[in-house]
Amino acid sequence: MISTTLDADGVLVARIDMPGRTMNVFSADLMDALDVLMDRVDREDAVRSVVVTSGKASFLVGADLAMVRGYTKRAKTATHTQMFDLCGRLGRQFVRLEACAKPWVAAVNGIALGGGLELALACRERIVADDPRIQLGTPEVRWGLLPGAGGTQRLPRMAGFEAGLGLLLTGRSITPGDAVRLGLFARAVPAARLVDEARVVARALHGKRLDMGSKYAQLPQTDVPPPSAVAANAIATRHGVGEETFRQYPAYGAIIDSVIEGARLPLAEANAIEMKHFLRLMFDPVAGNMVRTLFLERLRAEHDLGAPAGSDIECIGVGPIGAPRLAWADALANVKLAQVADASLPADTLELIDRQGRRHRVALRVLDEAPSVATDGLPLAVLAPAGPYGRVLEIVDAEGATAGMLAALALRLRALPWHVQGPQSVMQQMRGQPLLSQAMIALACAVRPAAGDPAFLDVAACLAGVSPAWTGGPLTWLWAERGNLVPQFDAVTLQAWNKLEPQLRDAFA
Repeated sequence: MISTTLDADGVLVARIDMPGRTMNVFSADLMDALDVLMDRVDREDAVRSVVVTSGKASFLVGADLAMVRGYTKRAKTATHTQMFDLCGRLGRQFVRLEACAKPWVAAVNGIALGGGLELALACRERIVADDPRIQLGTPEVRWGLLPGAGGTQRLPRMAGFEAGLGLLLTGRSITPGDAVRLGLFARAVPAARLVDEARVVARALHGKRLDMGSKYAQLPQTDVPPPSAVAANAIATRHGVGEETFRQYPAYGAIIDSVIEGARLPLAEANAIEMKHFLRLMFDPVAGNMVRTLFLERLRAEHDLGAPAGSDIECIGVGPIGAPRLAWADALANVKLAQVADASLPADTLELIDRQGRRHRVALRVLDEAPSVATDGLPLAVLAPAGPYGRVLEIVDAEGATAGMLAALALRLRALPWHVQGPQSVMQQMRGQPLLSQAMIALACAVRPAAGDPAFLDVAACLAGVSPAWTGGPLTWLWAERGNLVPQFDAVTLQAWNKLEPQLRDAFA
């Protein structure tokens, strides 16, 4: 997992390169490897410093979310102490790494998100490849979590209270240039010189003790207010988090409380504060819902719903697109495929032409209109707006090769293809409805013949912005509320529930 080379001058270059993965992520195995590496560094006199980098094009993209999902399941039965020991391991490793008498230098050669950025911030010094395509950030809030390995403590101490909270509460990524301006990295250098420059920095630190005041420009944290609910709400509002959003997504409050309560404490104590609030989210169902639906099930949906082999689009004929559906015109403008304006086609119609010259006609709709019914034997392609988690193309009543071609088009649109056996758009029916109504529509859809995996319905509803992300989707919400709702079902609804319940039970076991 981590290969090393030791220079004659005592600089140990450690390259993280997890086998069988396209990107490095923090897993239990990688944490084991990091422990082994730190033991070696402490033990061997020949090692005087460490440069940590990646053997892949990216640096490290955070925690293995399958592992995090396991944490949320474990939280249902484990004690607080057990969860603290389990989830706090990486943060404790970074405290140890930072305090090491032999300095660690991060040479960030690619994307560093979540735990990847936290690893870099724990190092004595940090330099990054000068490539604007590199993303640096802490996106955990998007999954209902907070950075649990020191991110809520080190970011404000380096970048300042407001700037650090801005990164933590939005989950946005920044470029290397921005990271240098914020004080997270010492400098950005050409990629070809990155490791050599890091070696120079590491050698210059040999024998020098860690000076926390030098490492953290904002160490006094005099601008951090005392903890209070009033202060937390004011900070959330200042950073664009509305009252309802703040209430429904506990990660915002947990991040703010972690930053404020940990301010001005030694990092080992501050990390314990951070882990207290991380566990607050682990014991709340929202994080589990969001990780499951918006990451794990989404990845599975993208794999399983992709276009079958041979679904290649040669050309697109585009009929006149009316004002209510101009989102289609905008989306098609960014598709790198041959397109021909064809006035002979009906309004709001596409004709997808495959490599064999076969034509597949489809009617265009957008999510933000009244529920549409397939007409004239044409399947519907219902396009949702691009949202914070992606986009959905709902494919209604398409079969065989036509369904495959629409799935191929969805890939070009960077959208998830979600198939519905008509006659009507399910996403349009659910849009704007209360959660109970959404759940009833979803239940009726999920028990239709050939309805597909019910988890994918939840993925589509959340990606499309139809269902709030905190719910995990209408069926996830229905499962959580089943104790209150099922006794009130009428005979038809109860029959549908009894048919679907075993699948849901297996999914949420």
